[in-house]
Amino acid sequence: MQQGVDVNTQSVDRGSSLLMPVSEIAIIGNSADTVLWIWEHLVPTSGQCQTLQGEIIRVLELLAWEAQANSNLNWDANFDKMLLFLRRAFLSSDYPLASRFSIETRLSIEADINRLAHFILPTELDSRIYNEELPYIKDDLYDRLAAHLVGYCRIEPNLIPLSINQNR
Repeated sequence: MQQGVDVNTQSVDRGSSLLMPVSEIAIIGNSADTVLWIWEHLVPTSGQCQTLQGEIIRVLELLAWEAQANSNLNWDANFDKMLLFLRRAFLSSDYPLASRFSIETRLSIEADINRLAHFILPTELDSRIYNEELPYIKDDLYDRLAAHLVGYCRIEPNLIPLSINQNR
């Protein structure tokens, strides 16, 4: 098992073709364009990413898919670990992102992650239905967290190595 990644080159096996090695995030177009670039270049077809930036996007996509497609009905301890990973990645001193964010941005990120963590499964709702109790299914929160990552990458485009299973 590989314990890290060479920060000078990163490539991802996306099925039958090996992508060209990269050493930094290509900041192109708007945030959505850059997120797509990260997805295409740093997120493997299965398993964890070797870079922090890729793993953040992979985890955000998994969380969004679970909420939007399944109403969090498959939620288990692995999803809780993903939220812990996002907290560490965005807000702790374990990684460099938090040091580049303003207090307001860190508070916004924390509120967004808290919203993802606090929900009642649709199967457990009683007759009073409040949207703030349901799993979060709108794209805006996931997009906002991804945009915070892209904002960091605009300042610091170098890849940040992530050991396999470091976020679990």
